[in-house]
Amino acid sequence: MTILLALTLGLAFLLYGMHILRYGLQSFAGDTFRTLLHQMTATPWRGFWSGTLATAILQSSTALTVMVVSFVDSGLIAFPNALGLILGSNIGTTITTQLLALPLEPLIPYALVLGALGYLFFPQRWRYLALSCLGLGMLFLALSLLESGMAPLAELEWVQKSLHQLGDHHLQGIVAGTLLSAVLHSSAATTGIVMILASDGWITLPTALAFIFGANIGTCFTAVIASLATNRAAQRVAIFHVCLNIFGALLFLPFVTPLAYFLEWLGGSISLQVANAHTLFNVISSLAAMPLLPWATKQLGKIR
Repeated sequence: MTILLALTLGLAFLLYGMHILRYGLQSFAGDTFRTLLHQMTATPWRGFWSGTLATAILQSSTALTVMVVSFVDSGLIAFPNALGLILGSNIGTTITTQLLALPLEPLIPYALVLGALGYLFFPQRWRYLALSCLGLGMLFLALSLLESGMAPLAELEWVQKSLHQLGDHHLQGIVAGTLLSAVLHSSAATTGIVMILASDGWITLPTALAFIFGANIGTCFTAVIASLATNRAAQRVAIFHVCLNIFGALLFLPFVTPLAYFLEWLGGSISLQVANAHTLFNVISSLAAMPLLPWATKQLGKIR
């Protein structure tokens, strides 16, 4: 019962913390941010950098992708211009995972208190920045709860057997990461959980990498659902997001083990290695896809 309570509270704090962080940053940015985003999509490279910056601010590639789908649906952004934003969003989302890899647990009480008091007493828009601080504190609190709740599960035989089997089948790890990210609606949240699993020795680093590849596919689920009631151009944006991350997973899958050795060579904690893997995956796959944008635009344009 204690384990279940810790896991439930941990997941609740994780998802709600990310929601608060995202809402606070979006509210702090305001409508000016949306207007600026629209003006910076004239070329694929401008859209790429705009998407990177926007997602770093919003702390959610899913939020930006859903926003882009709605922009295309309403005719504010042309379909070809939107693809650069999607590429950039995959890079901007790595900021959250890099933050989660930092040893900031001692700052949790200060972040929670400062965020709560700031939201109550700070003037105007600054209160939303304080709300973001509260959300960040909740994220780290959630990871601590999840780590405490997961520790006793390591002694269960079926858990050990399942995780050991994943270590021998990277494709299964990708599928597991995809499903978990689709349920949590966040690749960053999934990455945080994978960090705990790898740090506690439940899964090997190569398996953690497979989870990360899958997490990036699963995070597309929300945008796909949001696009069902939109026009065909907006649906193509969601399809491109899925194809981009599947392309990245297929690109990296043959190199899981060499990549794990490279990350170990770079050094740092296992959590930092997982965060670095998430960053490398998104940066390399997005840059590799950039020259293919004209071809992708043409192929997706054939979908009727």
